[in-house]
Amino acid sequence: MFELGTFIVSIITFLIMFWIIARYGFKPLAVMLEKRRVHVETQITEAEQSRQQAEAFLSEQRQLLDEARHQAKAILDEARLQADQQGRELVAQAQEEARRLLEENRAMIERERADMLSGVMASVSSLSVELSEKLLRRHLSHEVHEEMIKEAEKILGELVC
Repeated sequence: MFELGTFIVSIITFLIMFWIIARYGFKPLAVMLEKRRVHVETQITEAEQSRQQAEAFLSEQRQLLDEARHQAKAILDEARLQADQQGRELVAQAQEEARRLLEENRAMIERERADMLSGVMASVSSLSVELSEKLLRRHLSHEVHEEMIKEAEKILGELVC
């Protein structure tokens, strides 16, 4: 049951409906779809740019962190070197002070020794004079005189040592 008239009317109705839908339905739909596509592309582009910026920022932050670590290490190394240098300087100063004190003490000991020797020599001189006086007063014999000299030499030997 094919009727040509119904078929032609159906085709014409279909074409009219298609034209109406195409003119008033497809165009706004196509415009809306195009706007949506542009919007999605814009968001994708913006997201990619944001990701690239975030990566760049992360890279910059890592670089700054590495620089800060290197600076901190350099500061610590410099502080260690300064501490070592100051330690060596303090040790050198202490050694120099100890050497100076040792020299001063040696010089003082030498002065005191010289003073003591002077005192001993003065004592020896006075003893010699005293001994001579006694000898001269007594006019002793030669044997007694020799004996007294030996005794004086013995006393002098003990004082000098």
